[in-house]
Amino acid sequence: MNQATNWKSGWDAANPLDIKTGQVRKDEGTWVAGPTPGASYRDLGLAEATGDLLRALHVRGGGGVTDWQFHDLDFQWFFVLKGEIKLRTEDGRDLTLGKGASAYQPPFWRHQIYEVSDDYEAVEITGPAGFETVTGQDAAKSARAAEFAHLEAVYTFDEPGEYVRGEGPRAWSLYRDLQTRKPTDGRVHIHIIKLDTVQPSPPGGTGEHHHTMAQWFMPIRGWIDISTEGQANRRVHAGDFVMLSRGAAHNAFDASPDYMTLEFCVPADYETVAR
Repeated sequence: MNQATNWKSGWDAANPLDIKTGQVRKDEGTWVAGPTPGASYRDLGLAEATGDLLRALHVRGGGGVTDWQFHDLDFQWFFVLKGEIKLRTEDGRDLTLGKGASAYQPPFWRHQIYEVSDDYEAVEITGPAGFETVTGQDAAKSARAAEFAHLEAVYTFDEPGEYVRGEGPRAWSLYRDLQTRKPTDGRVHIHIIKLDTVQPSPPGGTGEHHHTMAQWFMPIRGWIDISTEGQANRRVHAGDFVMLSRGAAHNAFDASPDYMTLEFCVPADYETVAR
């Protein structure tokens, strides 16, 4: 039996958070300095949309090396958009994460970033939005850390065999599971959705529908045309960040043949309902 964890932010799969519908385009927001030297950060609006239960940042810039450190939080995950990052972990791994790699790191997971390429870019999700970072290879962990000690970090890589057609709501789409469901006790499912010319999206796209989960998605290649209740039809490009509340009706009615997107679902198990 899996050992359930209690999050300080208070939500779980049975009582999930919601996300206020909104969008931050790739050219919106202000780049600011952050906690990692040499890196800059652009807020993607998720903290405001969730009442600070989650935060999404677009990170870029090399030189962002750190001491050994861990974070006292509920959730940390990042996806490499460009360049590469090298890190060492408390279980002895020495990893190079390049474009398309993802990292789920449990609360209190000790790690060290020791090299970052100048062209590095990533999306980083943390929950809650505010948390403490503790540095030092021998720094003591709090009593709360024991609750997460059974969890291990999960690192995934962009390999052709990781994509499975139909492993999601759409039979024609290719899906790559980024493996966050199990360590979050079903709170969060993150996957990549990809289209190809072997089995393209049908005319009219998905049709109007809603999900019993809240979500955000961020195209990492190509574009998609969507309609959302209460908003004008729009084209979403690579780098735009779109948030949809649980139950929000929408239709992805057209997409480029090379469309590829990150999608974050809360909770991990949900239903898709046609309108």
